[in-house]
Amino acid sequence: MDKIVLEINGAALDLTDDKYTESYSAVDNVNVSEAGTNLRAVVRTHIPTLSVSYKCTAGQKALLDGFNRASSLSCTKWCEEDSGEAISWACYMSNYSADLIVETPTTRFYKVSFKLIDLES
Repeated sequence: MDKIVLEINGAALDLTDDKYTESYSAVDNVNVSEAGTNLRAVVRTHIPTLSVSYKCTAGQKALLDGFNRASSLSCTKWCEEDSGEAISWACYMSNYSADLIVETPTTRFYKVSFKLIDLES
């Protein structure tokens, strides 16, 4: 599996062994002319939405809790598959959930999931 690193406000998450999906969309405007022809103008393309399911410690969960409360985040994604090119964008966190999966006397581990949605879409 390719190594994927996602940075949220400068904090790096290594997503190599976790569930990670991305999708891209476009924003367009469609109007109908007087002759009845559809006129389409593409305003913006390649708008990212990332879905992440991630295993983390209680300390990392606390960091993600803070990101969930933030109105905007600065994200950067790097993947070996993308020839090492980093992609950066402004986004917000949506559908955040955290479930306790293991608790020991010294550590707690959580399964967190969330979506990062582009702010300008």
